Amino acid sequence: MKRFFLSVLISLSAITVFGQEQEESLNQRFFDAKIREFVYRLELTDQQKAEFIPIYTRYNDEKRAAVGEREERPNPPATIEEAAEFEKARLERQRTIQAIRIKYVDEFAKVLNADQLSQLYRVENQIQQNLSNRKDGHGPGHGQGHDRGHGQGRGQGHGHGGPGQRNF
Repeated sequence: MKRFFLSVLISLSAITVFGQEQEESLNQRFFDAKIREFVYRLELTDQQKAEFIPIYTRYNDEKRAAVGEREERPNPPATIEEAAEFEKARLERQRTIQAIRIKYVDEFAKVLNADQLSQLYRVENQIQQNLSNRKDGHGPGHGQGHDRGHGQGRGQGHGHGGPGQRNF
């Protein structure tokens, strides 16, 4: 009997560890995909990419640590108090993320040119929107979606220079 419980306990522990490893792997794959999208959409040079990744990693880790897990919205909320508490928590998360974004602007400005910096958070929001659409079963192409090849790239329009040239 003890062996049975011990084997069940070991099995449950193994399943939990495996699930955590899968989640970490999924998070890492998502992060890597975000980096690839930033490199493509912001047209980062190899040097910019090498400098951008550590900054973005710190920024992303700080956001994740500050915000934590999102609560799912009760659908529909059972009471007005429940709806109000959910909205307050959502707005506090937004405020926290905004403060972190502001904190990192100067760090990103050391690596990106003016066009890239002005596009950075817009691209990040679009990536997040695409992820949300996929989670909701809408897939790519719904909502805001990608605009690959249709945006203003570095050095195109607005009189901004090429890589490494900042026009602040």
